Amino acid sequence: MSVRPQLSFLTEEMAGFVESDRTSPPTQIEMKTVGMLLEIWNTLNVQAEPYKVDSFTFDDFVDAMGFTTESENTECQLLNEAFCAVMKQLVDSEGNPQVSLPQMAEDDDSEDSSESAIDDSTVSTPVADVPAHSTRSRLSHVENVSEQPQSPIGPPVKMHKAQEALADFDWVETLGQRDLAGGNWHLILVGILYQLSQAPTQKAYYDKILAYLVPLDMDPVKDNIKFQFKTMDINLRAAALQPMTLLSATTETLKTFYETCSEDQTRVRKMKMEAQREKKVAMEAMIKKNQDRTTAQEQLAEAEANEVAAAEAIADATNAGSSEPEDEPVTATGRGTRQSLKRKRGGELTPQEKERKATLDAAKAATDKKKKLLAAAVRDSEALRSDVLKLEAQIVDHDADLREADVQRTRMLGKDRFCNRYYWFERNGQPFGGLPSSSTADYGYSNGRLWVQGPDTMEREGFIDLPETDQAAYKVKHQVTVPERRRLEEGPTSLMNAYEWGYYDDAAVIDNLIGWLDDRGEREKKLRKELYEWRDKICKFMRARKEFMDGEAARKLEAEEEPKKGIATRRQAEQEKAEAGDRCLRWRNTMAIEDKHLGHIHSEGMLAKKPKHKKVVAMAVSNGRNSRSRAK
Repeated sequence: MSVRPQLSFLTEEMAGFVESDRTSPPTQIEMKTVGMLLEIWNTLNVQAEPYKVDSFTFDDFVDAMGFTTESENTECQLLNEAFCAVMKQLVDSEGNPQVSLPQMAEDDDSEDSSESAIDDSTVSTPVADVPAHSTRSRLSHVENVSEQPQSPIGPPVKMHKAQEALADFDWVETLGQRDLAGGNWHLILVGILYQLSQAPTQKAYYDKILAYLVPLDMDPVKDNIKFQFKTMDINLRAAALQPMTLLSATTETLKTFYETCSEDQTRVRKMKMEAQREKKVAMEAMIKKNQDRTTAQEQLAEAEANEVAAAEAIADATNAGSSEPEDEPVTATGRGTRQSLKRKRGGELTPQEKERKATLDAAKAATDKKKKLLAAAVRDSEALRSDVLKLEAQIVDHDADLREADVQRTRMLGKDRFCNRYYWFERNGQPFGGLPSSSTADYGYSNGRLWVQGPDTMEREGFIDLPETDQAAYKVKHQVTVPERRRLEEGPTSLMNAYEWGYYDDAAVIDNLIGWLDDRGEREKKLRKELYEWRDKICKFMRARKEFMDGEAARKLEAEEEPKKGIATRRQAEQEKAEAGDRCLRWRNTMAIEDKHLGHIHSEGMLAKKPKHKKVVAMAVSNGRNSRSRAK
């Protein structure tokens, strides 16, 4: 019995958790957080244009989401831009909300409202928010709300000071004005989360995040909220950003983007079909021209053979004539010989010689003509071949455009026999290695992994966790139950549910995975076919990621070595060490900066524009000086 290649995991804790039969839950990054991170990363990279966010690698994104610091001067632009770009989609520049949000309580100051399910929260199990009409397929499986534990009966427990923080702050108006700088966007984030928490079924989920951002033991002021965000862990950040990202995908801006991409796909398909028709015509003409070329080659070979035969006939006749006795008798004076030589030297040929020469000349003329015909056939054939290659290149470009414009949903490669889903996220909606204009385009990859997601609840109950009678019948037929077979064939890295994700990042393992799949089943037949089709691309970018990571490891090791003496050398070493330690800090949102309607990163907000009153004051001071000069 063959065993599926062993999966890798985002952290060593996750690997230990899975391999130890889930006895030690990971504390750094929770299992369900991986799906959220993948969903956010994929959405922002696929819809980079409407969000105005440069592409970034998944590795950098994970580092950015987990980047914490207490320093006021150190900012992770990738982290800030991800939040601000998403939040700006929720409210347009005119201050109009673009998504449906739960209504706030009519009287938040009253005791009755504070005891209701709208103000302060009670403790219960968090449940991720799911938009009713999301245009993107879900990457992270969300269980039914009815299956979650409900809030305990009793008076609500106050968990945060979000209401106090927002007492004199209109987050919708501020976000509409794009005034995000100076810590404003952190307060806007509190406003969004607090309003989302007004939905009773989602209250506990968001109150857990707000309890960290606006804790009870801190003053609910902007600087404290900013500090709390900068020290927040990756799980809470992902829990805050993922539902907002899903909401932003339902806005009119994103819907317009989807429609534009769909129209582009229609246009490109027409161009591809036209190119395919032109290629078909060119191929037929090239085949015919190749046949003419072959015929011309055969005719040329025949003409050259005739020419050689004619030349050989003349040579044979000449050699034979030199060995035969003279036709004219040689007298004492040698007159006959002199006349014969004179005739030959004077260019007089015998009728036989004239005939042979005419035959040779005709053969040479025929050869020259066939050479010209062959040259023309070769020229026409190569021209047609060049046209076919150009059309094939156009078709490849059209396929790439179609793939990159396929942004409506994430397409999985397929499922295996145990309903695990396989994703290669570079497959659709984005360039393989990220945007070539990105500040990190030289990395050479964007994700570089083949991701595997465990089965969801319905599939697990319908195909794996069968009733006892069905399991017994299956064991009689196959000598093992389905769960036992799964443990045997998947090995120690089996994924139990859709919250769990593993991956392959070694190109050599892909062939082993393909060999493990059985094409007798419909699911694995399709998956095997897709893996065959994308294998070279998958392996190429796996190797690119490995080469980059190896180079980064060498760079980090070099930066950690003791620097040479000298101020300049120490400063350079400190800078290199910082860059090697936190690679996510290198990323810059060049797309937002270069956008003619924006001109600055999202998180800078209104600070990028100089206040007009300063110019007025400067003009007044200048006029005053001129007045004093004239008075003197």
